[in-house]
Amino acid sequence: MRTTKYDMLDVIRERFANRALKQDNQVSDQTLEALVEAAAQAPSCFNEQPWRFLIAKGERKDRLLATLTPVNQEWAGRAAALVLTLAKKTFTYNGNNNPWHLSDAGCAAGFFMLEAQRRGLTAHPMAGFDKKAARAAFLIPEEFDIVHVMAVGEPGDLELLSEKNQARNHPGTRKAIEEFIL
Repeated sequence: MRTTKYDMLDVIRERFANRALKQDNQVSDQTLEALVEAAAQAPSCFNEQPWRFLIAKGERKDRLLATLTPVNQEWAGRAAALVLTLAKKTFTYNGNNNPWHLSDAGCAAGFFMLEAQRRGLTAHPMAGFDKKAARAAFLIPEEFDIVHVMAVGEPGDLELLSEKNQARNHPGTRKAIEEFIL
């Protein structure tokens, strides 16, 4: 767990992008829906709620896994589900571009990850994947930006990881808060 200067929710301090997942990982559809419901509580510009979550299990998971970089495929294949996060580019009420769609989707994904942490799960976001291949694999319309992929599952044994991923599997250091305040 990270050390923080100020008191905060434990799930915030505990959460990190864990790569160590159980071998035969199982997360119920109901639990995945609960994570999406938590994400749906995030704020958004004009209450647009532009986020979408493509939940991939079984054959769909295999298709999404194929779009990941080899270093991510090595561990993410043990996830119970892979989740492709999308953001609708336009406002529903008027069709205009929504310049805040990615910010809103990122906030929703943060809620998703924190709820996963609260439930004792890992939700690891990844940028290491081919967006064009993911779009083609699931016929995602151009009206959506692809944000990232999350691997969702039960934490597992570090020894299942390659040496490279073992070395990377720890909470990253955080900058001092003074660096963020202007």
